[in-house]
Amino acid sequence: MAGVINVTSGSQAILTLGNSITLAAPGATNGFVVPLVQDISVSTAPGTVRYSTLDSTSSSAFTTVVENEVSFNMLLDDDAFFGITDVNNTVKNAGLFDTSNSKTEVFFSVAFEGADSSDYYLHGKGFIAGLAPSASIDQAVWISPGSIIVNGSLTKATV
Repeated sequence: MAGVINVTSGSQAILTLGNSITLAAPGATNGFVVPLVQDISVSTAPGTVRYSTLDSTSSSAFTTVVENEVSFNMLLDDDAFFGITDVNNTVKNAGLFDTSNSKTEVFFSVAFEGADSSDYYLHGKGFIAGLAPSASIDQAVWISPGSIIVNGSLTKATV
């Protein structure tokens, strides 16, 4: 029987970014692990086209290309949002805001079980979008949604 993927330990569901596929792998040296992620969703949805014919009482359908997206909510961290000096990883250096604002394509991975040997993760490339930092008198920290609009396919791999 397959095991349950348990994220309550805090060491799973890791979002890592980089300017190369190597830097974006879970546990990579100089990988940009997005800190303080509250929740994360990986969405893969094929488009559909429905049509009807006169000889049938039901409609038919076929699928088109798949739309992939990673969405998340996070508490904002100065280094993650505005960047921290790292000559090896330009995404880490620029931060989430400048990377999104400059429309720079990034490589990413989402680790489902952590960064230990033989743990599963999905990876791909895409564009950071959907940043919308907000603060209020009722919340003592800045919070922002975010997403990665995937350019191409998601690929399954193991650490």
